[in-house]
Order: sequence, then structure tokens, then C-alpha cells
Amino acid sequence: MLTPVLPTLALVVLWFVVFVAIHVFGLRSGRDNAQWLVGSYAACSAAMLASVVALSTWGDFGQLLLLSVIVAALTSACLFVLYVPAVYTILTSLSVATLVLLRRSGGRIPEASLYGQFASRQLMQQRLCVLLGAGHLVRDGCGFSLTSRARAVARAFAFVKRLWRLGPGG
Repeated sequence: MLTPVLPTLALVVLWFVVFVAIHVFGLRSGRDNAQWLVGSYAACSAAMLASVVALSTWGDFGQLLLLSVIVAALTSACLFVLYVPAVYTILTSLSVATLVLLRRSGGRIPEASLYGQFASRQLMQQRLCVLLGAGHLVRDGCGFSLTSRARAVARAFAFVKRLWRLGPGG
């Protein structure tokens, strides 16, 4: 009897490649990144699990269906956990943005231009808009406040930073 693990892993990789393609298409078409990322991953995961169930039924792996679904879900989750930080590093890292800017300007740029590009009011406004759009901040009479969801996220990151002994900005 053929083992279902390799065909299951092949399906997971195939659907993950589809997810990445859909995510990139969404980014290029100007969709909201966070919602598009989660929505496209959820849709591809559901299709992937349906494919695994169909494969198990068609391949006479019925008795191993639960194992196939668990392997598929865990593998897909691991790929997602590796993919998301890479994407957000590219999208939001000031270090990456600085390197790209330097490359586009021929490898040299005056220091004042860098400060003008990255240490500006515009940058802060862009970050605040992203946080507002993601539902992490709300406007109030004094400026901005964290939502309850953002407080939970901040607590989790503060814990990780303390655990890893990262200082400010780390």
C-alpha cells in the first residue's frame, strides 16, 4: 500500500504556492495586506484540506485520513509561520528599505537624504495609518489609544523581548 504522506505533502506545497501567488497578486493590486494575507491563506488551507480528504478517499487511504489531515494542517501552518515574517520584513523593515533606497541611488546617498526619507513625519503618519487600518489603534481626544487586541499583541511581544533580552528597537 502506498503511504499517503508524500502525496499529502505535495498537495500542501502546491496549495501553499497557490496561496503565495494569490497573496502577491493581492499586494500588487493594492489590497489591504493583513486581511488579504489571512483571507487568502484561509481559502487555500480549506481547499488544501479538501484536496487531502479527496486524495485519501480516492487513494484508498481512508484509515489514514486523520493522519493525512494532521500532517497537512501542521505542514501548512509551518510554511505560513516561515512565510509571514519574511513578507513583513520585506514590507516594513527600515533596514531593508534603506538598502533598497541606496541600491536605487547607485549605492551612495547623502546622510541628510536618509534622515529626510526615514525619520520624517510622513513615516510616522504611514505607520499610524497601518496600525489604525489593522485595528490596533483608535483615535481619541488625546491622540491615539491601543485597542484591546493591540494590548494583547503588545503584551506578547513585550514578553518575547524580555525573554530574548532585546532592548528598545530590538
